[in-house]
Amino acid sequence: SNVVGVMALVGSLTGVIAANSALNIQAPMSKESARSFHLVQVSANGLWDLQPAVNRMTELDRERVEEVRRCQQLLPAEQLVCNEQLDNWARNESIGQVSMEISHANGLIRATGQPSISAADMTKDPDLLDSFMKNLAANNEALFIVLEKTGFDQYRKIKAKAIQYEIPLGWEPWYGGDPIYFWGNSGRALMVQ
Repeated sequence: SNVVGVMALVGSLTGVIAANSALNIQAPMSKESARSFHLVQVSANGLWDLQPAVNRMTELDRERVEEVRRCQQLLPAEQLVCNEQLDNWARNESIGQVSMEISHANGLIRATGQPSISAADMTKDPDLLDSFMKNLAANNEALFIVLEKTGFDQYRKIKAKAIQYEIPLGWEPWYGGDPIYFWGNSGRALMVQ
């Protein structure tokens, strides 16, 4: 009976291992894109164009990197003082309806005020969304949406235009009012559909 029990256990473990092996073989396909993406935030109120703030944050980050390089070239005692000053380095700006903050530790952007294209404009004047999407297609950009749960109706309109203009589209669910952090100035890994 011990031999039969051991054989039954080995047989069931073999089945479990075989079933899990099949799952391990399957992996999502990944494709790198040569396109840059354009970041927007969408809610029931409409679409905020976040990309100008991201671009400005990138410019300011280059300024920060130059300071880091300058500090690295100093003698050890001077380097300590320079690094302390760098820890206090920070910039805050508003670009349109988007606020942007960057420091030596991280950067963040937050949609504020009225959207770049309101939900009412998407319905009453669809040419605004159409021209926005045409511009993305002309610049060969992909679109990435930070999507609040209230913005699904607007997302469907945007997705229809993205399909029309063959613009790759990605999205990530987001809580309204939360800032978008760019931790350690390393950016975000975004999945495009």
